[in-house]
Amino acid sequence: MSNDLPLKIRADIRDKWDSPNAEIHSSVESLRRTLGHKVVPQVQWSRLFNGVKEQYEEKSIFVPTIFRIVASFYDRLLSRLDNESDSEWTEQLLNEFAKRPGSATWSVNVDVSGSSILRPRISWNPLVDAFLLEIPNRALPMQAEIDAGFDQDLDNLFLGASSASVNSGFNEDDWAEVTDGDTHTAEKPVVKQAAAERPSQAANIPMSQSKTTKLPSLDTLYRPAELFKAATPYTLILDASTSPLVVQGSHQPSLELIAAYLKKWAKINTQDSQKRPIFDIQLHESAFSFGLIDSLSIEPFISYRGASVNPVLVISFIEGVLGYKETHTTGHRWIFKLETILQ
Repeated sequence: MSNDLPLKIRADIRDKWDSPNAEIHSSVESLRRTLGHKVVPQVQWSRLFNGVKEQYEEKSIFVPTIFRIVASFYDRLLSRLDNESDSEWTEQLLNEFAKRPGSATWSVNVDVSGSSILRPRISWNPLVDAFLLEIPNRALPMQAEIDAGFDQDLDNLFLGASSASVNSGFNEDDWAEVTDGDTHTAEKPVVKQAAAERPSQAANIPMSQSKTTKLPSLDTLYRPAELFKAATPYTLILDASTSPLVVQGSHQPSLELIAAYLKKWAKINTQDSQKRPIFDIQLHESAFSFGLIDSLSIEPFISYRGASVNPVLVISFIEGVLGYKETHTTGHRWIFKLETILQ
């Protein structure tokens, strides 16, 4: 392992990737049992981190993020192998493997993308007979989009594979020495037998409904303040039945913008000797986690005629400015949701 990597990343590689107890080994083994071939992830950590480091100022999320992406590739490939409707595709994959007889070990080379792709991408590189998993130097989309993208990549895996390395900027010389010496060979019926033992239940339903995924590993999840910035749908709950008026939310930046806007245009209470605004607008840290804001309260600083909190303007801001949609109301309590990721 290169010493030019930050200490936290080196520790995570040791504990969450190289360790025999690392979850990535479970993904490799699950695929091996079904496919009969071992597909091993190979990462040149220094090169990868240097290519995307501006996206990972928080060093603790780098290795878990790479694990999450690589594990997603294994999940999507395993799901495809288990699906009888993809048997022809499976035969194509085995035919590619058969071009290098005597080897039961293959690679998925994880590298920074040489092009401006919007999400992680999988391709097949015939120059080295290996999968190539490209990581973009940009903020990653939601996991569901990554999974769907991998399904599309696997659909088209063997279409124009000869140009994959050229289009991606991949250099086979960089990976020439990254190989595994396992020479165990499996027969083709391994996959067919596995499919027969686990018959697909999705044969009579659309493919869009048959996609499956598994729960993420705990170590791959960001800290709450970062996780919920991208975990849609966002939810806001406004409760005007109590004093103070309270807005609870899963998306901290939404709450912060509501508070900042109301404070900017706050009306000063001329009857207050301290010349404070009429309303005290406060953001509150979550009891669940340090550094996470999950509620906003609005109440008068002091007793003031006509100072009851009117929820209408707050509701209008939530819907008209932030774009949330009301999903339920009792007349005193409103629930809003937003599917779109806010930047």
